[in-house]
Amino acid sequence: MKTTGKIVTAFLVAVADPGCTSVSDTDETDAPPGGERVVAAAGDIVCDPTASGFGGTNPAVCQHRATASLLAGADVVLPLGDLQYSDGTLDQFMAGYDPSWGLDAATTYPVPGNHEYHLPGAQGYFDYWTSKGRPTGVTGDGYYSFDLGSWHVIALNSTCPDVPCKEGSPQNNFLEQDLASTTKSCILGYWHHPYFNSGTVHGAQMHAGARAFLDDLYAAGADIVLNGHEHNYQRYAKQDPLGQATGNGIREFVVGTGGKALYTLLDVKDANYEVGNATDFGVLRLRLAETSYSWEFVALNGTVLDSGGPVSCN
Repeated sequence: MKTTGKIVTAFLVAVADPGCTSVSDTDETDAPPGGERVVAAAGDIVCDPTASGFGGTNPAVCQHRATASLLAGADVVLPLGDLQYSDGTLDQFMAGYDPSWGLDAATTYPVPGNHEYHLPGAQGYFDYWTSKGRPTGVTGDGYYSFDLGSWHVIALNSTCPDVPCKEGSPQNNFLEQDLASTTKSCILGYWHHPYFNSGTVHGAQMHAGARAFLDDLYAAGADIVLNGHEHNYQRYAKQDPLGQATGNGIREFVVGTGGKALYTLLDVKDANYEVGNATDFGVLRLRLAETSYSWEFVALNGTVLDSGGPVSCN
């Protein structure tokens, strides 16, 4: 069994069999290789439990319980950072995230966001996920990788400088070595901060760590990047790290629609921006087939607001 970078062997077992959390767990049957896997993803999720709208009665905020209901049927859940507002303490995680998105913890592969680092070292985030037996990176830096059918999936930590991201950093070295060692035909990377972003709140930021990630992923022929941070939904055409459209480029999805609140979109979008939604909370559902992928952005009422594919892997 292959181990990659900062993930322990148990989590490579678990991804083939979501009910399995240990290499000694022999009472379960792993799924056969190949076939389609369903991934549910969103970031910017659970309100502060002390917030006045925490109960979700205001449809404009705190819809984390409603988005959690959209996770049903997913093989893997990818929370894209800022999982628990406002500071990501363990108490906040237990009061907010745990009884909503935490119900799917057994199939969750998380990454942290900037709000988790309001607490030094994102201690609440790491304590919570360690208690659930989920991957956090062997040294607790929040980056790791795993295989999902014919896909190689890489979780990265874009909260720099708390965990350095740039070229030459331990994280970037891990990414390069991990990409060089995978034999999978399709690649997905995910982290919190997007590099391309047509949102009004963070759209002017060009995150240097995210650019370093993109450079390596593009060189390896990666297919998909998932991000949060900007509280809306955006889909980009395949492009290179310079923002030039190319058939062997990476398709970026920004999915900051997990429940906290929504941000508007810029009037003038990035060059390869295709579709966006700034009015609906929801979850991106990816169908990862053996050599291709399809997507649906699903709103709270179950309506599919954006869809596409199948698109062949690079």
